[in-house]
Amino acid sequence: MKLLKRISAAVVAAVAIAIGPLAGHGAMAQEKPKTIYLAVGTTSSEYWQEVIWGAQQVADSVGAKLEVYESGFDGQKHMQQLGAILAAGCEGCAFAWFPDSTAFTKAFVERAEAGGAFMTTMWNRPEEIHPWDTASDAWIANISFDGVDSGYQNGMALCKAIGGKGGIAVLKGTPDNPPSKQREIGLLKAVSECPGMTILDTQIGNWGQTEGQNITRTWIARYGDQLKGVFAQNDGMALGAVAALREKGLAGKVPVTGSDGSSDVLKLIKSGEMLSSMRISSQLHGAVAAALAYAVASGDLKIGDLAQAQRDFYLVQTLATKDNVDAMLSAQPNPADFSYDALKKNFWARSKGQIPVGVN
Repeated sequence: MKLLKRISAAVVAAVAIAIGPLAGHGAMAQEKPKTIYLAVGTTSSEYWQEVIWGAQQVADSVGAKLEVYESGFDGQKHMQQLGAILAAGCEGCAFAWFPDSTAFTKAFVERAEAGGAFMTTMWNRPEEIHPWDTASDAWIANISFDGVDSGYQNGMALCKAIGGKGGIAVLKGTPDNPPSKQREIGLLKAVSECPGMTILDTQIGNWGQTEGQNITRTWIARYGDQLKGVFAQNDGMALGAVAALREKGLAGKVPVTGSDGSSDVLKLIKSGEMLSSMRISSQLHGAVAAALAYAVASGDLKIGDLAQAQRDFYLVQTLATKDNVDAMLSAQPNPADFSYDALKKNFWARSKGQIPVGVN
């Protein structure tokens, strides 16, 4: 063990991601959790339904119950829900938790630590804190997708679609949200490489379809033929943009991009009413978050054995376009691939690597 500690952190991280945790290494004999607690933004969107499905496969495979807590993107509601669970006594509990904004992340993981519980988080980690320096005995990992890459690839797809010239409008999620910030960084990189493409306006759509539709209606009235494309930071707002364009007979004529790769959006890409969307595996997101929480809570994995790259990482993603959308639409997830035993072989098998500094 002393020799291992002398090896550079970078080498340890690379080896750990490549081979996963050694079976039983650092494991503690402790009772297996009977419940996995999952916090989501909403149960109505396809993304969150798929997150729940992924976590459910893990819970079912270990004979545990999955309890789902919806906030409607209200961090205070999730705070109250977490407080109630911990107040009833939850030492050793397994939490896969969505901090509704970065303002709540630290409070969530510190409460979990104070209650003797273990927690993975999804999406929202403030830039200044990490699982290894904040509530480090409880906060196992933060798991996300590369928003900079999403913004860049969608931005370059728009550049190509409009012939490298013209005005686009941007539907932004929420200001303090890392995915929103990252997708904006990526888009701006694309704009810098496509100088003929300019941004006419950016509006906050709060990830919502209705907001996206209303804002796009305003843009159509204001900019008319100047509006050559719409960059939406998620599929919900993209669907709203398409609906507004349909009202004016412009769907398919004004390209729209999204992110999440929901089935509704994939169908629109196939029909030509949308240009592209970054396809993420939301099932995998929920499954890995739940599996890591269960692994540590059950003693199959020890937090202290994990490298930094195993505690703050992106999962893989693929840009959906007309060229590959048929394969995506026909693909069906195999529940066996999302079982705890399957994921335990290497929790990081589909990691894209550690989240870099400066993007949150």
